Amino acid sequence: MEKYPVKLFALDFNINHKQDLIAPISDAPEHIQAFARFHQMFNSLVARGINKYYGREGALFSSRNRSTEAVDDISLEQQLFYAVTNVSKDGLVDGVAHWKGFSSYKQLATGEVEKFSYIDWTAWHKAGGLKNGKKPEAFMKTVRVKLSPLPGWEHMPEHKRQAYFRREVRKLEAQYREQREREGRSAMGPRRLDKVDPRDNPKEPFIRTRKPICHAATKAAAEAYREALRNFLDQYWYASDMWQRGVRDVEFPRGSYKPPDIRAAA
Repeated sequence: MEKYPVKLFALDFNINHKQDLIAPISDAPEHIQAFARFHQMFNSLVARGINKYYGREGALFSSRNRSTEAVDDISLEQQLFYAVTNVSKDGLVDGVAHWKGFSSYKQLATGEVEKFSYIDWTAWHKAGGLKNGKKPEAFMKTVRVKLSPLPGWEHMPEHKRQAYFRREVRKLEAQYREQREREGRSAMGPRRLDKVDPRDNPKEPFIRTRKPICHAATKAAAEAYREALRNFLDQYWYASDMWQRGVRDVEFPRGSYKPPDIRAAA
């Protein structure tokens, strides 16, 4: 986030996938590019870290990054609660607070900003690496990851946001608990979770669904977004084609950035 600033609303991990709510700071080209670079760098660091932990190589993620825009405050809030309570919905734990994996729940529910420590390997190498005689632990740094409030929550005092968040999470936990009881299932709990390998295949084959074009609270909002996206893409592909033909004063739609200017010299 220091290198590529974005608005981070939530970041939650299930056993083998992540749920995140991230937005660019604005629709300026440099912020849109920072948003894309953030995802690229973050996913790369996660992949390399997990591969190192498991002692493996190669691709980690099964598909390209699936980013879908929430077009209104209501749908964004729905996606937040879906992400945070995903582990309860899947029956991994009864309550989100019991989840031992990475979750935004604590900060959103209590306001406690989490701290993380890491070794700044870049600084270590610049200082001479193995030749400098210093241990990598001497280059330890600590960062605080503070989440941004949702656009629809910015007017609320912090304590009211936290109370509202906890109340809505409890409602969803109760809903998932009742559903499991009807189906004769129970939450896994810590012992069963310890035996789960994140690389195991599910008992029932996974059916991949088509990615929604957007998240919207109403059908009308989704249709309006679809039409606006179609117009945006028409303008962009026209501008991109003219740019590659050498027209340098062509206007690109706001929120996009130009393709790289690659020229060959004969």
